[in-house]
Amino acid sequence: MKTPTLPATRRFSRISCRTRTRPAKSAGFKIKNVLVPIDFSERSIDLLEYARALTRQFGADLHLVHVYEPDFPVSSMMGMPLALPPVDVAQGVRRHLKDVAKKRGLDLRPGNVHAIKGRPFEEICGLARAKSIDLIVASTRGNTGLKHLLLGSTAERIVRYSPCPVLVVHPPAKNKKLTGRGLNFEKILVPIDFSTCSLKGLEYAKALARQFGSKLVLLNSVTFQYYITNDEYARYDLPLLMQQEERASRRQMRDLIEKTDWDGLEVKPSLQIGHAGQQICARALEHRANLIVTSTHGTTGFKHILVGSTAEYVVRHASCPVLVVPSHERPVLNSKKPS
Repeated sequence: MKTPTLPATRRFSRISCRTRTRPAKSAGFKIKNVLVPIDFSERSIDLLEYARALTRQFGADLHLVHVYEPDFPVSSMMGMPLALPPVDVAQGVRRHLKDVAKKRGLDLRPGNVHAIKGRPFEEICGLARAKSIDLIVASTRGNTGLKHLLLGSTAERIVRYSPCPVLVVHPPAKNKKLTGRGLNFEKILVPIDFSTCSLKGLEYAKALARQFGSKLVLLNSVTFQYYITNDEYARYDLPLLMQQEERASRRQMRDLIEKTDWDGLEVKPSLQIGHAGQQICARALEHRANLIVTSTHGTTGFKHILVGSTAEYVVRHASCPVLVVPSHERPVLNSKKPS
């Protein structure tokens, strides 16, 4: 007798929910301050077009920040260090940021241009806390080597420690520019594992959907853990466990759909079996989602997984922008007073 095998990905029955009225814009959802980290790479500067569209949509103030790391002094033959004083470096960085903003047609408030020395993710998260930032808009790639970093690793750390939601925008396809036209969030994919954490992400997605008139796709991905056992018969219970988990997921999704006030939003549930991160990215492609809204933590163990590592996987591999909503209070990092 052969041991039943678990397919890598399995799709099962879906529930449909379609409303007749168009959603009204949310009165209680406000974004007042948007922060964009700039490392002066072309990709990070192109992000300003995207941020401009966001700030116009919400009537928000735009903040720019560049975090510069301490430079090693260059010694001459006389052994005299040749390095600019920190004050001069900060002033030069702020002038450069203002020039970049001016070339992009951005009119910034005088106190909204920031130059800080330190570790990028720490200072960006610290500034977000100090300035009551509602949204950080970051790129996944920037300068490398000895230059200031705004790479995948830094973006992931911002996602991990930011006190506010982070919108991670991936570089466009080759030979294409990132523009504000990509802000059309016609369809939003929301990973759900029915935990309090993931439901917080859903509430944020609903508010965005009302703001943009978007359709919502709710994705529940069931992940099974593999166990080693000396019981020869225990392994044959796997199909039964799968059936029970599918029924439980269907029931939870149906309850969520029926008991939630969608305020006229169009909602389409999707239930899958497979690796959570892979399923989120694959379904975003399948449904042609313009945005993924996910929380940072969810249930763990035998149940479906939507934890921090999954959010970081999605940030790294998704084909569309990813908005990560913190589901719990973040620790205060050792950041200095913003300048």
